[in-house]
Amino acid sequence: MDGERVQYQDDMGRAGSGFVVWDVKAPSSVVWDCLLDFQSYPQTIPTVRNVVMYTNTHLKEDYRAEKPIDFEDGTAAICKHGVPSVTRAQFALSKFKLKIAAVHKYRPHPKGDYMIFTLDPASSNMALKYAKGIWYTQSNPDGKEGHTRVWLLCELKVSRLLPQWIVDYAASRAMPRATTWLKPQVETAAQLWLRDR
Repeated sequence: MDGERVQYQDDMGRAGSGFVVWDVKAPSSVVWDCLLDFQSYPQTIPTVRNVVMYTNTHLKEDYRAEKPIDFEDGTAAICKHGVPSVTRAQFALSKFKLKIAAVHKYRPHPKGDYMIFTLDPASSNMALKYAKGIWYTQSNPDGKEGHTRVWLLCELKVSRLLPQWIVDYAASRAMPRATTWLKPQVETAAQLWLRDR
C-alpha cells in the first residue's frame, strides 16, 4: 500500500461489511482529536446537519433514557486523544435530517488507538436493523514518520422492506461520505498545529 485510499465492500444484499484505509500526513493525536470532536461534525462532515450529545449512564437502554448535554457545561465526556471515553450522540444526517443515534467507545492503545461505534437501540428501525464499526489508527506506517494509517471497518444490516436499488444506492455512497472529510481536515489541523509550535 502506498498510502492511497483503498476501499472494499461486500456485495451488500441486505447485510454487508466493508473497510476503507488510507494514510494521512499527520500524527495520530491529530486524527483522534478530529474524530472525537463530535460537536464540530456539522461543520466538517457534509452529510451531518446536527449533533446532540447525551449522557451515557444507561448504556443498556436507548438514548432517550439519557439527558441531552451542552458541550460547554462540563457534563460531557472528555473527548480527546489518549483519554478513554464513552459517548452517546444523535446525528441528523443528509438533507432529510434522518436521525441516527450511536454509542462511541474510544480506547487508547500502544499499538494503535481505536473507537468502536454501535447503533443505539432507539435507532434500530424499519429500515436500519444493525450497524457497527471500528475506527483504528497506526502511527508511522511502513516507516513513514509523521504519517498515520487510518482504518474504518463497518458492518450493517437493513430491512427486507427497502427496495434493493435504494440499498445499493446508499451502500455505494456511505463509505466515501463517512470518510473523505477526514484527510483534508486532519492534514489542515496538523499544519496549523506545527505552525503554532
